[in-house]
Amino acid sequence: MALVIAVSGVASATIITHVERSEGASGDRDPVGPYDGEMEPLPSEPGGLADGVIVFSDRTYPYANTPAELIGAEYIRTYNSDKGNADTVTYVVTTAIDAILAVGIDDRWDAPGDQQVRVDMITSAIGPAGTFTDSGLDVFIREREDGSRDRPLSVFTAGLPAGVYTFNGTGTDGNNFMVLGAIPEPATIALLGLGGLALLRNRKRG
Repeated sequence: MALVIAVSGVASATIITHVERSEGASGDRDPVGPYDGEMEPLPSEPGGLADGVIVFSDRTYPYANTPAELIGAEYIRTYNSDKGNADTVTYVVTTAIDAILAVGIDDRWDAPGDQQVRVDMITSAIGPAGTFTDSGLDVFIREREDGSRDRPLSVFTAGLPAGVYTFNGTGTDGNNFMVLGAIPEPATIALLGLGGLALLRNRKRG
């Protein structure tokens, strides 16, 4: 699995204004119900990214152990079943302001360099390989209610101007990506503003 984060230097500013999904999977799952490959994602839950909010449009898994830097993010609820259309699915994301975008990649891709390769595939329409680099942050998807399996994803970041960005599938069945947009509080702005990416890259995951 993977994700994308957008962080602006403007508190409470809306970052992501439109998402267009194409050539994804079809199905009938909670919470969205019946869907096809062109249906847009469900809106993010009120208040944005936090423990307990639902990650996907087609699964009821919540986020858990959310880093303080990402609390309150506006996020895109991608379709988990799009992992079966990893060679074709795209999410075209429009951002209204300059932001830090990020891709989160499943930690099961743990061979040396493999996560970067997958991130580069997801973001190949945005920039050359290495445009997105490891921030040191993780987000977690709670796949079991008792907390015995919280799926970690490593977060890769890049600062980008307002625009329209196409995120591709990972190219491999079994994992997919999701897209997030962060509305930073003052502490988050301090961390992720000018020079903040270097700090994130040097931060070690626990």
